[in-house]
Amino acid sequence: MKVLVTGATGFAGRHLCKLLEQSEENEVFGTTLFDNDVIDESSVKVLKCDLLDRAAAKDIIDDIKPDQIFHLAALASVADAWNDIEKVLINNILAQLNLLQAVIELGVKPRILVISTGEVYGAVDKNDVPINENTRLKPNNPYATSKVTQEFLGLQYFASHGIPVIIARSFNHSGPGQKGNFVIPAFASQIVDVEQGRKEPLMHVGNLEAKRDFLDVRDVVIAYKRLIDEGRPGEVYNVCSGKAVKIKDILKKLLNASKVEITVKEDSERMRPSDTPLVVGDNSKLKEATGWEPKIDINKTIKDTLNYLRKTDRSTKEKVV
Repeated sequence: MKVLVTGATGFAGRHLCKLLEQSEENEVFGTTLFDNDVIDESSVKVLKCDLLDRAAAKDIIDDIKPDQIFHLAALASVADAWNDIEKVLINNILAQLNLLQAVIELGVKPRILVISTGEVYGAVDKNDVPINENTRLKPNNPYATSKVTQEFLGLQYFASHGIPVIIARSFNHSGPGQKGNFVIPAFASQIVDVEQGRKEPLMHVGNLEAKRDFLDVRDVVIAYKRLIDEGRPGEVYNVCSGKAVKIKDILKKLLNASKVEITVKEDSERMRPSDTPLVVGDNSKLKEATGWEPKIDINKTIKDTLNYLRKTDRSTKEKVV
């Protein structure tokens, strides 16, 4: 079976590709925006492709003729999205539109998993927690708005053209390999910089009172695989732990694992224009459809992320795929 992973060299993409290639029946292809981009110790065929180029998107579908497409490629940082709203909207929406149009024009019908986000729910009422797939969508940041549009595009192509599109609303996830403006690696990278003498023992933080639903990326990609195999086209599934963790507790766990004493200071520049106080999802629909269960607890996720960053060249920044 031929499988295409867009954004294959991104954080979740790398973990997904490693999972997929464990099956001998899979021939796995991935897209990236960068020259000579590879996945270490992997047989995945990584191809340079700008999905914003409609002809390029069509060519890669025509060349591979995939049986399954995992569409992960996106600008994925909520914080960064506020800095360039137009960019995140155009990138995330147009890339998916080009993929869907390519499938239609070539007359193929691969199963497609569109990766959305729990951010689409926005600030939910406390009576709607835990959040299920029928909860009203109220996106309150540009990234979430782009993902709502991706969802509706996928569902429209399913309804209009019969393309078997499945939506995965993935909540916060972290793990080894994640960098950038995401909660756990943002905290962990500051700790590593202090440990390795690159900065003073002072950590700048944003809102610590928010509660979030966290999963380990290694559990998330298993859920993606189960959904593309067993999920029902035209349906939406939350990918979440079903448990809320306060950001302050995440930071405390990281500081306890630090090799040095660090002072914490609130930074107004790290506060988002709008932030949701409580996000916790209901994963029962995913469990019932696929039998999936999360296996890795938050303590291991934190430990593995911190140790990964300790061994990584911190001069490099996370790429947009």
